Amino acid sequence: MSRARVPAGAPLCAAVRELLREVGYDKMTMDAIAARAHMSKATLYRHWPGKPDLVAQVLRQQQTEDVAPADTGSLRGDLIELLATAARCVVDEGPLIHALSFEMQSNPELAGIVRGQVYPEIHRHTEALLERAVQRGEIKPQPYDSLFPDLVTAQLMARHLGHGRALDDEYLARVCDEILLPVLAR
Repeated sequence: MSRARVPAGAPLCAAVRELLREVGYDKMTMDAIAARAHMSKATLYRHWPGKPDLVAQVLRQQQTEDVAPADTGSLRGDLIELLATAARCVVDEGPLIHALSFEMQSNPELAGIVRGQVYPEIHRHTEALLERAVQRGEIKPQPYDSLFPDLVTAQLMARHLGHGRALDDEYLARVCDEILLPVLAR
């Protein structure tokens, strides 16, 4: 059972993200996190039962702070803002995303926690963006499954991490106009 969480403070979040980038999930320890965040390991364990829960909390908090969708007044504007925010995340957190994605393949506990706690936060943001577009009459109401957020993530990660190409404004506009808007208009 999950314990009640306290917000992970800036030093703790920074420590977790830095260590994930530097040593990867597998080699990151609660001792190292505590030392980097200047807190006791006992304090960590009072709030999080283990490393997977702590990492998920840090990722959820980052999603809440960094990826909340802007309301620009139009679907296209909201999508451009979402893409720009997601692009910054992919560029800034690429090594962290890669490390966690790799670890999730062999760590079912981490995979379950991330899929159950972090991905829903991402989907909540995109659902809010789409609901605004429905209310404005820009798209029809319909069930939006993970296709939409998966398209955004896959497209940006493939270009930046896979192909090593820039996620510039021109590219983001093309993704919006040639992929996302047609998918949403179906």
